[in-house]
Amino acid sequence: MFILTNKKMRTDKKYSFSALAMVILTLATLLSLSGCKKLLEIKTPSNQLESKNIYLDSVSAQATVNGLYTVMYNTTSGGTVVTTTYGTFLTTCQGRSADEVYAPASTTDEFVNNSLVPTTGLVNTVWVALYQTIYQANKVIEGMEASALSPTLKRQLIGEAKFLRAYAHFHLVNLWGDVPLITTTEVSLTSIQGRNSTDVVYAQMIQDLKDAQGALSTNYSWSANLRTRANSSAATALLARVYLYNKQYALAEQEASKIIAQTALYTLPSALNTVFLKASNETIWAFNTNQFGYPFIGRALLPTSATVDPSLALTPSFLSAFERDATRADYEDDRYAAWTKAAPSGLRYAAKYISNTAAANTEFQVVLRLAEQYLIRAEARIQQNNLTGGISDLNVIRTRAGLHGTFATTQADLLLAVEHERQIELFLEYGTRFYDLKRTGRIDAVLGAVKGTIWGPTDALYPIPTTQINANVNLSQNKGY
Repeated sequence: MFILTNKKMRTDKKYSFSALAMVILTLATLLSLSGCKKLLEIKTPSNQLESKNIYLDSVSAQATVNGLYTVMYNTTSGGTVVTTTYGTFLTTCQGRSADEVYAPASTTDEFVNNSLVPTTGLVNTVWVALYQTIYQANKVIEGMEASALSPTLKRQLIGEAKFLRAYAHFHLVNLWGDVPLITTTEVSLTSIQGRNSTDVVYAQMIQDLKDAQGALSTNYSWSANLRTRANSSAATALLARVYLYNKQYALAEQEASKIIAQTALYTLPSALNTVFLKASNETIWAFNTNQFGYPFIGRALLPTSATVDPSLALTPSFLSAFERDATRADYEDDRYAAWTKAAPSGLRYAAKYISNTAAANTEFQVVLRLAEQYLIRAEARIQQNNLTGGISDLNVIRTRAGLHGTFATTQADLLLAVEHERQIELFLEYGTRFYDLKRTGRIDAVLGAVKGTIWGPTDALYPIPTTQINANVNLSQNKGY
């Protein structure tokens, strides 16, 4: 059943979501990159096939799904690869909105200053990119369901499409709250699709991920044993995260445990500088951004040379969160030296990824990894009052970082300890910090203390882009905008 919400009404009719579908179909948007003011035309990748009639053979069907991944992490303009929503913006925007990074050369950054407005171009860019993924995933699902291809192939490709649809919806609800839930490509009610509640969107995500779990292969044979296409473990890992965010703690623990138990596939490397390499056994799912030669996140976060400052520097509040031992001259937390570096000016920048050129790229951009699953299970166990189990999982991550076991003993203190560990372990990984503070209800206390008067409670959600509201009379604006 498709869900259509118009002032809380539902119907079984298929729907679309206004002119956004047309924007997606043309794959064109105005990318308002920082410091870049010209229009960037987004060309349709050659392996993104449009007609539902393409699903007549396995080669074209697989090419379409390959194209679905491609448009997520590769955008070209005039032959030059530029940063993308998935490659950069879903990390750098939220990192600036929270307390992870800032732009040293700017005092007017709308994300750092939490001064976004509905006409902020980059907000619309991210919105359109996420719905573009959903639209293309829906095309795959509908086309494969109508095809006569082998059941095995259909299950795999539909499973991947449902996984990617859930992943895009996950970011939408965490950035904007209530959003249109899109499960069809039909353009029939383009001006009336309203916002569905987060509960409804989460329910669809959970169903999509359950379907993907059962449909996807358990290995990475579909991507030549590279961990760059979703398998059943990727669906399980994302489902564990979704359950945690949805406060379904027993189920979050259950799903995270499935990943942790797969020791033949997933392990925590002891060397922190190997976590993000292509061959890392910690990776569950990653973007193959170097398929086109450009490591997007490295280009965004690393200085262009050893003699200049980074465009985004780590905030003093974040750096002060690393634990120190008063008896040692250096930081006790090994992640400080491994994952942050100093520029000549003394500013520190994120160095989880060390490649910022095509020739030197040895990394994939990791989206899901094993360390997060330990922290998901730790939090889920503590929420269920299994403090011993939670401490055990928390200390797995702390031990790898060269830290002593946690000193926290009460449930409240342990939840704060997990929050802190997630802040350090998962920093600048697809909005985790920003999302964590929102879902735990601590965002006003934490960011209010860090940012002072520039932070307001309504800043926790981004504004619905003016472009989208103008195209759809049933899209209401978030409070404060």
